[in-house]
Amino acid sequence: MPARAVAVPLALLLLSVSSAWAQVGFLFNRTGSGARAAGMANAFIAVSDDGTAASWNPAGLGQLRKPELSVVSTTVGRTYRAEGFRTRDDAAVFSPMRTSYQSTDLDFVSLAVPLTFWGKPVTFQGAWRRLYTLDFREVVSTTRQPLVVGGPPPLRFDANSDLLGAVDLISLAGAVKLTSRLALGGSFNFWRGDWTSANDFSETLLQGSPSPPRFQSWRETDRARGESFSLGMLLTYPRWSVGLLYQDPLRSDFTQSLAMTQSVAPVALPVSQTGAVLARTLEGSVRFPRALGVGAAWRPAQGWTLALDLTWDDWSDATLDSPLTGRVNFFDELPEERTSTRDTTSVNAGAERLFSREGFVVPLRFGVGFEPQGPRSPYTRDPVDFVMLAVGTGYNTNSLKLDAAFQFRWAHVQDGGNFGLEPWQTLLPPAVGERGVKEWRLKLSLILRATDTEKLRRTVRKVFGG
Repeated sequence: MPARAVAVPLALLLLSVSSAWAQVGFLFNRTGSGARAAGMANAFIAVSDDGTAASWNPAGLGQLRKPELSVVSTTVGRTYRAEGFRTRDDAAVFSPMRTSYQSTDLDFVSLAVPLTFWGKPVTFQGAWRRLYTLDFREVVSTTRQPLVVGGPPPLRFDANSDLLGAVDLISLAGAVKLTSRLALGGSFNFWRGDWTSANDFSETLLQGSPSPPRFQSWRETDRARGESFSLGMLLTYPRWSVGLLYQDPLRSDFTQSLAMTQSVAPVALPVSQTGAVLARTLEGSVRFPRALGVGAAWRPAQGWTLALDLTWDDWSDATLDSPLTGRVNFFDELPEERTSTRDTTSVNAGAERLFSREGFVVPLRFGVGFEPQGPRSPYTRDPVDFVMLAVGTGYNTNSLKLDAAFQFRWAHVQDGGNFGLEPWQTLLPPAVGERGVKEWRLKLSLILRATDTEKLRRTVRKVFGG
């Protein structure tokens, strides 16, 4: 298969062929939202005290005592590279490839309303969250040059890929504060994914007898629907707090429609064929793995908060089940007993320092993270480990919170690659080299808190004629 840059989790599992750049370049962790958490390098399970709490630890909603409306946006910039690729026999080398893109999307919208039932503080929240933004554009080219006499002839490989869509969550969450210290919460999440992709590949011989370029063109439409739930616990004291999080596995149905036009021999897949046009509709189910998180926060002095989170993801238990593939791990499409996918533990540590002034507070946040990914190179078994640095600040009053955060991540992996149209039907990739990705994220959050709840009640009565 050609090296493809389809940087998206569910699209990756639905494709009949895998994407090495997707495994390197995409974070599959189900992190929450909000610029405050992002500035603390996503160490927020034991903090979770604002309108984005349910996306991190639903028990944190129990700390809210005023209605809050939250809106978050995210701008992402990614740069991919592939360099140092040579054929396994060192007979030819490929020139480096590089591609970059940037996107901005609304990330999170929620409304949290605290109430009192039977003398216990209870908070309910409805939220929409963009879990994965599937927006990717790639135009790359690489040239194969022989290194020895009798090596493969010079060849240029071109790829043009576009991906558009999203995987969104609609969440209904609630939390109850059982005691002054202990809160329990949960959320039920409806997953909705819709995306389309267009991928065009061609190869051209650079010497020898003249011949027209060979090509392949893929057009895909994908749809996923599923549900999951999350449970959380938060234990708070004046100087420290502890949080626990359980994320249930997602169980989703999916449908994919695929059409391919090519000038090379047809793919060995159960498809209908008319000339050089192949079409296929695939239906199946996918299990997105469970996750367990534990967090601790310590307040050593007034205005200071230090936080540490550990999150375990059961990636080896993530499966794709369809008539075409059978039951396999969805990253490398190998049976579960032979998969190269691993379980991972992420470590996120962050700090917050509040500078108080009359009527407002200016926070300073920073943190680091180690975020290993479940997918590994199926050929080299080299792991994909992201390292992340984060900083953030804001302007907070009693009724308004404006926050901003900047995160920078990077990772690299030794991997196999197929840069051409024929070799992708072989079991082993014809080339080996290094793939890498650098990513930055800018998050902006706006949280409005209704401080005068009695005035809010009077306004609601007027609107609804009460």
